Amino acid sequence: MYLELWWFLTVPIFFVIGWVASRWDRKKNRRRKQTKFKDLEKLVLFLTEENHSDAIKLLQGIIKDYERSLYLQKSLGILFRRCGFFDRALEIHAALLSMRKVDSVFLDSILIDLTKDYICAGLYDKALQALELIESEKYCRQTLELRLKINQRLKQWEQALKTLENLENHSGEEYENLRIHFFCELIENGIIKYKEKLKKMNSDHKRVKEILSDKNKIALDSGDFICNFCAAKFDYFFWKCHLCETWDSCEKLSYDKH
Repeated sequence: MYLELWWFLTVPIFFVIGWVASRWDRKKNRRRKQTKFKDLEKLVLFLTEENHSDAIKLLQGIIKDYERSLYLQKSLGILFRRCGFFDRALEIHAALLSMRKVDSVFLDSILIDLTKDYICAGLYDKALQALELIESEKYCRQTLELRLKINQRLKQWEQALKTLENLENHSGEEYENLRIHFFCELIENGIIKYKEKLKKMNSDHKRVKEILSDKNKIALDSGDFICNFCAAKFDYFFWKCHLCETWDSCEKLSYDKH
């Protein structure tokens, strides 16, 4: 009887211990959630301020608690690319391609990022191979735009014209300005047959007038020039910015003598 009564008296003690432990766990979980929320707030702030280096460090810490989050890992790869760590970006995005039970649309989005990684790293053959693997119609426009970017980087102007035509057919938009520059590039490379096509466009573009008049006044202009898109400065005139690759963004800097 004494033993049974003793055990009966321990029940409320164990109950109290369990209640205290559960309260402690709740506090710990609450603190963890608050810490994670603060980390996410900081991450948003760093990204807003374009502080990519601190955003990368913080995101790496967050991923440790969310190892299965494919979107966080994808984001980390994008940040590495923006910071110039192309090898790290390629490593992350290539690893995501090998993940199982991932839907095809997400895989295609990874291939888009992988293509961008390859382009930034100068691996254009690999970039084209990655584009060939994309199947989703959702990324058709991005695929054509990336292919056009590669064509321009490799100065494949005739191929760029074909890609541009496909892009126009898909988007329903016209890119007359790009076509003008592609024709001019081909003419300057000695392919005269595009001169007739350029005339038919009947454009008032400065470069067209320069090409058709067989003059090179603008291109030979000296001074200080700036890209009105990315603010890169050059000591010569350009039709396409060598940094951001924007056409017709060149402006001559004029200094106030006073």
